[in-house]
Amino acid sequence: MKRIVAGPRAVIEAVRADAGRVNVVYVLREGRRALREVAEEVAKRGVRLEDREASELDALAGGLKHQGVLAITGEYPYVEIEQILAAASDRPLLVALDQITDPHNFGAIVRSAVAFGADGIVTLKNRAAPVTPVVVRASAGATEHARVARVTNLARTLDVLIQHGMDAIGLDAEGDVDIDDLPDAPGGRVLVVGAEGAGLRRLVRERCTHLARIPHPGPVASLNASVAASVALFCAWRRREREREVG
Repeated sequence: MKRIVAGPRAVIEAVRADAGRVNVVYVLREGRRALREVAEEVAKRGVRLEDREASELDALAGGLKHQGVLAITGEYPYVEIEQILAAASDRPLLVALDQITDPHNFGAIVRSAVAFGADGIVTLKNRAAPVTPVVVRASAGATEHARVARVTNLARTLDVLIQHGMDAIGLDAEGDVDIDDLPDAPGGRVLVVGAEGAGLRRLVRERCTHLARIPHPGPVASLNASVAASVALFCAWRRREREREVG
C-alpha cells in the first residue's frame, strides 16, 4: 500500500533516509523556484520529480498541508523489537508509548526521539496511532529516520527489555524520583510514556523499574505527553553521555 509524505521538510527527510522507498516526488508547477532545495535533494538521489497543478496536489494530499510538495512512497517500514536491540548502541535508549492515539503527539515524540539519539520507539498495534501522513508531518520527517516497532502487549515487551538489562522508566507526575536523580543504567533505559490524561495503565506501571517525575516550578499541574517525553529524552540523552564518559 502506498502512502503520502507531505511538506518540503518531510519529503526531504524521506528522500535522505531511503531514496529507494520513494516512488516519485510531485512539486507545484509554479512553485519550482521556491522549492529548489527539494528539487536539488531529489535530483541528487535519483528520485523521479514531476510538476503538478495545485488542484492535483490538493486532491492527492486529502486535506494535508503540503506546501507544494508531495512524495509517494511505500508502506512504512516498521521493525521488530529484536531489530531495534540488535542495532542499538551501548546503553540503549528507547521510548515506549502506552496508548498514544493522537497523531500530533506521536509525531512530536518521534521527532524528539530522533533528535536526542533514541535507538527506537515502541508503540502498540491497537489503540494507538500508526505512522500516518499526519504523523510524518508532525515529526517534520523524523519518522523516516526512526526505528518504530509495534507490539501487541506493552507490559510483556517491557519484561523482555528488562530481561535484556534495561531499566524501564515510567513518566508519572506523582513519581517516586526526579528524572535527574535516577540511578545509573548500564544496560540502558526505556522511557515509558502514558496517554494524555489517562497516564500509564496499571500493568504497564507495575512493570516499570522506576516511576520518574519531571519537576516544574510553574502553576501548570502537568505536562502533556509529547512535552514530557521531550524533556525526559533530553535528560536521558545527557545522562547517557555522562555515564559513557565515566566508563
